[in-house]
Amino acid sequence: MVLPDTDDAAALAKRLPIEGARTVSHASGRPWLIATLPDEQMVTGEAGADRLAVLGYSSATSAELREAVGRAVGVEAFDELSHSLVGGFHLVAYAGGRLRVQGSAAGVRRVFYAVIGGVTVASDRADVLAELGGFGYDETALAIRLLRALPHPLGEQPLWRGVEPVPPESYLRIEEDGRGTAVRRWWRRPEPHLSRRAGAQLLRAALADAVAVRTRAGGVVHCDISGGMDSTPVTWFAAQGPAEIVAATAYNGDPGGMDDLRWARRALVAMPSVRHRTLSLDELPGFFEGAPELETRWDEPTAACLAAPRMKAFIQDALRYSVRMYLNGLGGDHLLCGLPNWEHTFFRRRPLLAWRRARTNRMLNGDSIATTALGLLDRRGYADWLRATVDTARRERMESHSIGFGWDLRYAWPLWLTEEALRAVRDRVVSLSTAVEPLGPDRAGHAELAMIRAGAREVRGTGQLGAEAGLPFEAPLLDDRVVAACLAVRREERVAPLEFKPLMKEAMRGLLPEDFLSRTTKTGGSTQGVRGFAAHHSELLDLCVESPLIELGIADASRLRQYNRPQPGRVPDSHFGTTVNCALFLRNQARERLAAPGRETAGSGS
Repeated sequence: MVLPDTDDAAALAKRLPIEGARTVSHASGRPWLIATLPDEQMVTGEAGADRLAVLGYSSATSAELREAVGRAVGVEAFDELSHSLVGGFHLVAYAGGRLRVQGSAAGVRRVFYAVIGGVTVASDRADVLAELGGFGYDETALAIRLLRALPHPLGEQPLWRGVEPVPPESYLRIEEDGRGTAVRRWWRRPEPHLSRRAGAQLLRAALADAVAVRTRAGGVVHCDISGGMDSTPVTWFAAQGPAEIVAATAYNGDPGGMDDLRWARRALVAMPSVRHRTLSLDELPGFFEGAPELETRWDEPTAACLAAPRMKAFIQDALRYSVRMYLNGLGGDHLLCGLPNWEHTFFRRRPLLAWRRARTNRMLNGDSIATTALGLLDRRGYADWLRATVDTARRERMESHSIGFGWDLRYAWPLWLTEEALRAVRDRVVSLSTAVEPLGPDRAGHAELAMIRAGAREVRGTGQLGAEAGLPFEAPLLDDRVVAACLAVRREERVAPLEFKPLMKEAMRGLLPEDFLSRTTKTGGSTQGVRGFAAHHSELLDLCVESPLIELGIADASRLRQYNRPQPGRVPDSHFGTTVNCALFLRNQARERLAAPGRETAGSGS
């Protein structure tokens, strides 16, 4: 929580019954910053009445922050510092009577704010503000979260009335009186201008630094190592630091289930100091197993929910080795893989290259020449495209998810969404489309940032799961400096249709064995998904139909049961996964919420 220097804010802080919280005060003695973080994730600096803090794993030092805040003439002065620091962090400043609160540009570290008791306060968790302010749910925003795809800005819709999100690339400014606010942009993506070779060197340096700020304190650090192009480079860089590295690879007897282990062992030849462990997936919770028993209080529905039982098992196994941190390769798929709609942008300046790439991509999907050509020639802007999605969306199952040449992923209406909720969602999307701006100037620029934000939502959920277990669960691939390094590479050199994450392969050339860098496969989990759904669908259905989704009028219980029966060899409707995520979020919020004065019920506020 970040609070202005007023009596009203100080009174509000007393209503936060958080055990073990650390408080940093304004010069007046009133609370400025309240956080439940270990000391190594909290660096502060002061100069007179002004203050500056960096929260999370970063390269910041107290001396650097003292110097920065000492020469600042206002909170606007910290843009340069925000870009120069390494790591994944929040930055909080008080200078010239104003507050600045910002998260990360990729979206892993978020900021929310609300006016409570007449004063504006900010937090990295929306649910803390909602509880403190007694705000009710926005049922339409909850219904949107049942969609498998969340085109911008659907994923940004606040789940509670009265709680507002700060866009990832911006910071919140709070005026001295604690009432006036403004949102100011501090981050802009770099233009893609580098060659693959130059970009690979930049990525190598950025990832090395991102991992180093997390391992420099030594101790024991756990790494996932799946033998892929995400977790393996993270493990390699971790092994170069002072920490003792324990790395784990999971395997099973499914087709391709041993691939990860084989590739991990090839890579580990270059990491002789790493202590390698293998874990059989047959001895861990399967897909869909154990979700109803989860007690984690997430502050939004997250794709981390269904993976959480298995992740918790990995975390518990890691804790046996007294690890102080868990590093993973999450975010790599969102950052390092290309998107078909990049070709739509290429087509405007290099039509022959775009056509060749598009045909290669689309032939793999069985699309015709006419379909490909029509997609490349579509000239709709983002607002028109988003508005059109309302007319083209249908009630249907979703199993596969292809972005095509449109601005973003296609979405459909879940078969069990109530008519009232469906009308409300349609109206909300139409309303948003009247003023929406894309995340980039063209489809490629928009889509890659939308994909990164989707990955950040997932990583943020895993971070909250790790925090519950008392173990930092860190994904350095989505640090801002790493993201910026990748975005600075020309798209046609960053990704090619028939190459697998070539930018990371080039970055690791000479560090990891050449025979490892030849990997072109990725193990999927569809077989486990079909098996897990068949075994556990009944208990998950009970979770959904007994959740507030029904009483809030978002989902229809009978249709949930009707359309979610296992079918031999068929993967479940992916809307069922998002529904389970929402049900868990709502149930655990109701179970864990503290008794805040004036708190409304789950369905209030409409």
